[in-house]
Amino acid sequence: MRSPEKSILIATLGSKPQIITLSVDCLINSNQTPDDVIVIHTTRQRLETTRALQLLQHEFAITYAGISLTPMELSHQGKALLDVTSPEEVQLAFQSIYSQVRAAKLEGNQIHFQIAGGRRTLSVFGMAVAQMLFDDQDHLWHLSSHASLEDSGSLHAGPDEWARLIPIPLVTWGGLSPVFDALREVENPLEAANTLSRLRLKEQWDAARVFAISRLSPAERTAVQILVRDGLNQAEIAARIGISPRTVEQQLRSAYRKAADHWQLEDVNQAQLVRLLAPFYVSVS
Repeated sequence: MRSPEKSILIATLGSKPQIITLSVDCLINSNQTPDDVIVIHTTRQRLETTRALQLLQHEFAITYAGISLTPMELSHQGKALLDVTSPEEVQLAFQSIYSQVRAAKLEGNQIHFQIAGGRRTLSVFGMAVAQMLFDDQDHLWHLSSHASLEDSGSLHAGPDEWARLIPIPLVTWGGLSPVFDALREVENPLEAANTLSRLRLKEQWDAARVFAISRLSPAERTAVQILVRDGLNQAEIAARIGISPRTVEQQLRSAYRKAADHWQLEDVNQAQLVRLLAPFYVSVS
């Protein structure tokens, strides 16, 4: 994987600027200093938001002189969002976050996304966007800090205080297929989600097809196909094929073992085999 062009911290902001500064401090202390910080927030008309942004701009000018700060006000047609509660506001916020991360990834940047600040809705969107667009070099974080530090609102931890970025486990869809290439031209996050669903279904179909054709014997394939398509039990499968139930049991047990090896699972039972192969057998029935 090639080195990223820049490292960007994207963070959601409510009324606590310390969430941004503590996150930057944590990244600096772990030798992951960001080049840019993008702060996502609702309207500046809220005094708490205005005050938080003023404090951040002052602090970045003094303490983080080499790091650029870019406030990103959530808005629609030039009108800032007052909150993220109505269906329209929710959709617009999702679109804004998706567009910001997508633009950064198109430029080849590494993303640190910190979702501890602001509305919980924004945190949820951050996780959804990260799952869609992140690759292995990106990170999703939650901020945890010493109780006294959080209560004080101080922008930096004192000698006996601490703040930590907690990594949020994330299974990125980009790790399952060349997802980002497929999303380069997709500007709408809901359309992107539908595209990803289709790609994942295609991957499942491909994996099931390869298994059925290359790993199963002709006899096993016949028994498995009837099991998956028609849902028959072993005795019914045996009657349809004209063999003994014992033979069908052996064929299916062999298929379970092969499926566990193919999908790198500890073991596979009948219900799991049906789920794994349904995308292929159901679609071609």
